[in-house]
Amino acid sequence: MANGRPEGVKLIITVVERGQGRDLAAVYTDHQVPWHYHSIGQGTAPSELLDVLGLGGTERDILFSLGSVSCTDRLMKYLDEDYPEVNAKGIALAANLSGINNIVATALERQGQPAAETGGSGTAMEAAAENSLILIIVNNGHTDDVMNTARAAGARGGTILRARYAGEEDVARFYGITVQGEKEIILIAASGQTRNTIMEMVNVKHGLKTPAGAVIMSVPLDNVIRFG
Repeated sequence: MANGRPEGVKLIITVVERGQGRDLAAVYTDHQVPWHYHSIGQGTAPSELLDVLGLGGTERDILFSLGSVSCTDRLMKYLDEDYPEVNAKGIALAANLSGINNIVATALERQGQPAAETGGSGTAMEAAAENSLILIIVNNGHTDDVMNTARAAGARGGTILRARYAGEEDVARFYGITVQGEKEIILIAASGQTRNTIMEMVNVKHGLKTPAGAVIMSVPLDNVIRFG
């Protein structure tokens, strides 16, 4: 936190060959980016593009990782400069978040302070982008309830990925947050007019202090095209 203002949080989306995600999460944690969700995907790129990217086969590990701006910037620099030392092949993309639960943002920015000092349970948000991708990470079994709340707040629909928490267990205890292993990630494209309402309503009804344990964040989108 600089000059009394929050430093901010970044999201790193990493796509690597199947089986490499957990080891890479450990590398990220060593570089003070400690919060990870691990999903499995299927690549659709043609074989010649896979060769260019250095990827073999089509199954992918996908990591959604959260860290403070300074820590994620240092990690991305490390990956760029020392990539041969990382036992993984793929791509990592970092993006500034336009919104996230206050308790998560404060915990990541104030590593080493007691959980009682992690602030309120609202959502910290910047000025709304024209369009945003909302990511809601919830405990397994709560997706329907969360989607019902999101729709009531203006969401038109969502996409669901199955995932597992892939961070260190002592990190979960350290921040005073109970982390269930099985997760589901809901992806919702929202306009600037509806983003804040969706995030706030989901946070109030399904936030970290509820059984759903939702981590809610948003990433600004340059362009959204809807078909049909």
